[in-house]
Amino acid sequence: MKVCIIGSGSWGTALAIKSVVAGNDTTLYCRRPEFRDELIEYRENKSYLPGVALPNELVISSDLQTSIEQADIVLIVTPSIHVRTALQNLKQFAHKDQIYVLCSKGVERNTGKLLTTVMKEELASIGCHLTVLSGPNHAEEIGRNLPAAAVVGTTSMEIGKKVQQALHSKKFRIYTSDDYIGVELAGATKNVIALAAGIVDGLSLGDNCKALLLTRGLHEMTRFGLTMGARKETYAGLAGMGDLIATCMSPHSRNRSAGQQLADGKTMDYIMNHTNMVVEGFFATSIIRDMAIEYHVEMPITQALYEVLYEEKSPRLALQELMGRDSKIEVS
Repeated sequence: MKVCIIGSGSWGTALAIKSVVAGNDTTLYCRRPEFRDELIEYRENKSYLPGVALPNELVISSDLQTSIEQADIVLIVTPSIHVRTALQNLKQFAHKDQIYVLCSKGVERNTGKLLTTVMKEELASIGCHLTVLSGPNHAEEIGRNLPAAAVVGTTSMEIGKKVQQALHSKKFRIYTSDDYIGVELAGATKNVIALAAGIVDGLSLGDNCKALLLTRGLHEMTRFGLTMGARKETYAGLAGMGDLIATCMSPHSRNRSAGQQLADGKTMDYIMNHTNMVVEGFFATSIIRDMAIEYHVEMPITQALYEVLYEEKSPRLALQELMGRDSKIEVS
């Protein structure tokens, strides 16, 4: 297989390494020629994945036309805000029956649309096959070849199996799922809960509170997904529970780290202006909250976090109000 990765950040770089390990002819596309030259010179992504050697077999290119035209599978690994632009730039070189894999987690900031919807709008008319890759995947660990797994969400199991075969290796297991919507939505909504998890850690509220948050957060994610057409079992798998645990517990998680900064009194604007990494949960919180209101889905954690981010409510007060809600049956 010939695989092209669009997006040379930490996750794109890690996936490029895994593609090489799986035996593919792999190209990592870099939009900026000077960054391409840096990666080629050092065989290391010092800016986004330091300390991880890039395989000699990995081709690093700034030639978008050649990178896309020659590819059988294209992985889209840009921040959510850049997904549409990336697709618009490459679609003139795309061709029928290519497989595009969305590896970004989030929603389109300006429109509130799901990223799979963005992919359909830009590529479906060409006849490309569209899939989603998600799961508990921190680039820092996968780049170091630590054991991990992911799931491919697809509307065609035949296409899903092709992606599975292209990326599967001894230390990176790839599963498939025909719940295309659930795999994507789980990856987007868990970022909201991860922000809240960071607040819990930042306020030193303990393991019991963290367990409460993850459990009820997963329930909230699932309720939202079911309303949008996802399947319940997806949220008990890698895209749901797995990704939620990794994102809420790991020091590598930028969303969890941002939550800790919120607990320290920093604002969303301050955090965004003092990091070179995109915190997807900031934008997902607002959009998912609005969608929940539109579809009449009760999402108290998301609502509380929205008030912290956009109405400057103190994290401690938001937590007190959540804990003060009327008692309920657990499964309601």
